[in-house]
Amino acid sequence: MKQKMLIFRTSAKRKRDIKLVANALSTFKSIKCWNVDLEDWEKVLRIECETIAPEEISSALRNVGIFASELI
Repeated sequence: MKQKMLIFRTSAKRKRDIKLVANALSTFKSIKCWNVDLEDWEKVLRIECETIAPEEISSALRNVGIFASELI
């Protein structure tokens, strides 16, 4: 299956927000790796995955209090 990269602007600000992101993303088995750039002003989340729709990620993060909008 072909890998794709999803990129989001997020509301993550602190290391504890990263733990919330980790908990939300742990439910997606097809995520190969991810990271959040807290130094970037958009707090960019990059996800390398297979078959996940961006809306699924946004919804999962919203459930833990993190706003995320896909960057195209």
